[in-house]
Amino acid sequence: MGHSPKAEPNRSRAIVISQAKSRNHRFKANICVCAGPRGGRFEHSMSRSYARGCTALAITKERLPRARVSLEIEVDQERVEKHMDRAVARLSKQVRVPGFRPGKVPRRNLERHVGTAALLQEALEELVPEVYQEALVSEELDAIDQPEFSLKSTEPLVVTAIVPVRPEIDLKDYQSLRAPKPEVTITDEQVADALTAIRRRHAVLEPVDRSVQWDDTVRADVTVTVDGQAEPHVEEDAEFPVREGSIVSLPGFVEKLIGLERGVAHHIEFPLPEDFGAEDLAGKTAKYDITIHEVKQEVLPEVDDEFVVSLDEEGVTTVAEMDARIRSDLQSQAERMIIGNYQDEIVDLLVATSSLDYPEVLVDREIDRIIDRESNHASHTQEGLSNWLNAQGTTLAELRESLTERADLTVRRALVIGRLIEAEDVEITDEMIDAEIDSLAGQMGGGAAGANPDSIAAIRGLFDTPDGRASIKNQLITKTALERLVEICSQPEGEGAAAAPRASRRRRGGAAAEGDEAAAEATDDSVDESEATTTDSTEAAAESETKE
Repeated sequence: MGHSPKAEPNRSRAIVISQAKSRNHRFKANICVCAGPRGGRFEHSMSRSYARGCTALAITKERLPRARVSLEIEVDQERVEKHMDRAVARLSKQVRVPGFRPGKVPRRNLERHVGTAALLQEALEELVPEVYQEALVSEELDAIDQPEFSLKSTEPLVVTAIVPVRPEIDLKDYQSLRAPKPEVTITDEQVADALTAIRRRHAVLEPVDRSVQWDDTVRADVTVTVDGQAEPHVEEDAEFPVREGSIVSLPGFVEKLIGLERGVAHHIEFPLPEDFGAEDLAGKTAKYDITIHEVKQEVLPEVDDEFVVSLDEEGVTTVAEMDARIRSDLQSQAERMIIGNYQDEIVDLLVATSSLDYPEVLVDREIDRIIDRESNHASHTQEGLSNWLNAQGTTLAELRESLTERADLTVRRALVIGRLIEAEDVEITDEMIDAEIDSLAGQMGGGAAGANPDSIAAIRGLFDTPDGRASIKNQLITKTALERLVEICSQPEGEGAAAAPRASRRRRGGAAAEGDEAAAEATDDSVDESEATTTDSTEAAAESETKE
């Protein structure tokens, strides 16, 4: 047997690189490599180069869909032989060959003892990571995840690596995007309803000698049975409100209370809805025996300046000022809701009009993140994940499949927002971060009026850490970029992008949008990162960062 392993044209050998060894530990997964007949060159348009500083390493590169690059790396036989000799030196210390001391087994004898495939596998574990790293440097590739390897031929040695690389995002002419922004109008009825809600929070309940009416509160003994149930449900001296639209006990019960007299035993029956959530009760008849002991009427406070002052709202001492404050608060709340939905709409518009090429590994990572969050980190252990999946009544494969579309959208949103941040030169200063921390600490410390300075200082300390400041900076960067996108898209139709004020290098960012949380991880720690944030209601990406 010769010293060099030869390809056998009619037989393939399965060679498994069980743990590719690399100083930077980039190769963590088992890699299956099939050694077979020598293959010809790709019949495509490709580049071909030689690794800098190593004229014996020939590299053929091809760009593939989904932000991948194929590297075909040909290694000269002299270098292969050196690694085969190193493999012999390592294996001869581990394998006992009769007649030879450990570490002193000749290559021919060792190869005969363990087989050519095992010897080649040992050599490739060191050689493949080495030539792969050289190829990345030579071709100036920014790999964002581990490659898929295959062995094309053994003589000459040709290794193919499919490498996921950084996404390519083109926002096209995003400054010409237009989408009408809804207008917010607060009616007098909305103000009156809000004022009534405030009065109800300060209402008192007074006993009355009459039958039950809407908005009363009753105290009663209640026994309920549903057809098919063996035992009734009994509550004594239960107290509950009687309000339209509310559900107490079972749907339809509250409505049947209107007009009932206190001190008298009543029997009522009614059918439950066919679409009732509890399938064993849906469509069945509910039977109640109820005795009302007390009826209380809700007495709202009169709206006057004295009542307004008792609310202790800073800067509000008259009914007119209260009315203005309520209207302003309703306006702000409605605008926050509308702007949040509008931002989702225009981010999706930006996604639809942009060109995106990104590797599937980003979607896989986002699926991992969703599972980790929704399982409350049960996925950190195999047992915890299995128990959680069993409780959900699904398998991991089924769950990942069901999450693919959602995760893919999150990644696309994150990528376009990240590119928008770059295009708009968004920059957040330390002063802006400090102002945001002060605002958050003030809100959590009870607001400006009567706030405890020590409490505010303690809360501020929780945010004013390297990680906390970085998180707040990311939120402000995203918020500022989205504000710019709103400025662009909300212009009247027909007006050019030049009509919108250009984002300065230091745009002032405001408070981070409520409900935002970190989302899609776009790369590993060694490269630039794109991160998506999602709101709980829409799960739309709202955060993306690029770090130098």
